[in-house]
Amino acid sequence: MRPVVPAAHPGGLRATFAASVAGLTERADTIGVSVSGGLDSLATLVHACAVADGRRVIAFTVALTDDQGRSCVPVVRKLLRDVGLAHVEVEVIDPARHWVDPRWSAHGPRLDALPGLNAAVAQRAVSRGVEVLLSGLGSDELLGVPRYATAPIARRYGLRAAARYAGDVARSGPGLLGEALAVAARVMPAQASAGAYWAANWPEWCDPQATPVLAEPYRGNATHWARSWVREQVSGHAGAGRSWVQADAHDAFYPHEAMGPAGDVVEASPFLTEQFLAAAFAVPLADRYRPDLPSGYWRCKSLVLSLLPDRAIRALPRTKQYYSAAMAHEAAGLDTSGPLLVTETGLIDRAHLARETDTAVLLVVSAIERWLIGAIEHGARIN
Repeated sequence: MRPVVPAAHPGGLRATFAASVAGLTERADTIGVSVSGGLDSLATLVHACAVADGRRVIAFTVALTDDQGRSCVPVVRKLLRDVGLAHVEVEVIDPARHWVDPRWSAHGPRLDALPGLNAAVAQRAVSRGVEVLLSGLGSDELLGVPRYATAPIARRYGLRAAARYAGDVARSGPGLLGEALAVAARVMPAQASAGAYWAANWPEWCDPQATPVLAEPYRGNATHWARSWVREQVSGHAGAGRSWVQADAHDAFYPHEAMGPAGDVVEASPFLTEQFLAAAFAVPLADRYRPDLPSGYWRCKSLVLSLLPDRAIRALPRTKQYYSAAMAHEAAGLDTSGPLLVTETGLIDRAHLARETDTAVLLVVSAIERWLIGAIEHGARIN
């Protein structure tokens, strides 16, 4: 995604978001929204209903179980009732029965976390006549509160607010030490500050090593590329004169790769239209945080809360649901002991793959395997 020039909207962020949703849905007679029970997809659904003007709106949710053992389906249904959207149809996708192979693309493997379930949502949406399927993708990366914002928040809201922010980020990344280092780095030369930021924020990426699951020569090539990329990022931060908080906000969103649709319905996120991106980037970083809100989740999601009507706020969840167990279950679906194109082609080292336990690595290998299978089905010859 190419860089966007910040430009504040005269009507504010909520008006920009409403216009973004309206623009994406203006030609659709039936609007679909993927909802998870989180704030981002809820904001999308609320605004889709607001602009529908008699058109049908259908919510699609995957019946995942979060790390606390709660299904997201009752969470979604209760949330819709509480915010006055009980009339919205809810289509439930069962992970055990509705997994679908995502659409193959010559651009490369799909690296979304649950591509088969995303494809199942798209397939169900097509069957219901949906012409555009919206989501809340991109919100966390775009609107989340960055690290190293103690000083800007102190200037914006005062020392008490800065202390509350420091408490919220204390268990994240480099924590309070990182916040102190960010203040000290303001007197450092730009290149030294950028290097120190990278070391504090991405210690595992100071001297990156490609996963041993990659076979040679691919592992060596990937390591060489990664080290070159790191040097480019550090030099880019130094050249732009970014402070640590600005660098973290930048790295949260960029590089942002647009992903093609998982099925045969148009997919879009109102958080990722050019008009909304421009307005979001124009918001001062300290204003992403609201120290007066009652939970850390809300304080760090305050810009998303600002997109919702006041009547809906009291019904919103105050904690985030996590689905790491669902991701691990998806990764476990890769049979590392059976025949695999990724090993037969020499791309992946079978011995290392058999010992690999990192969910993220296994999900990527699984995505590459599906992509190679699809390539052969589309007539490719793999030597």
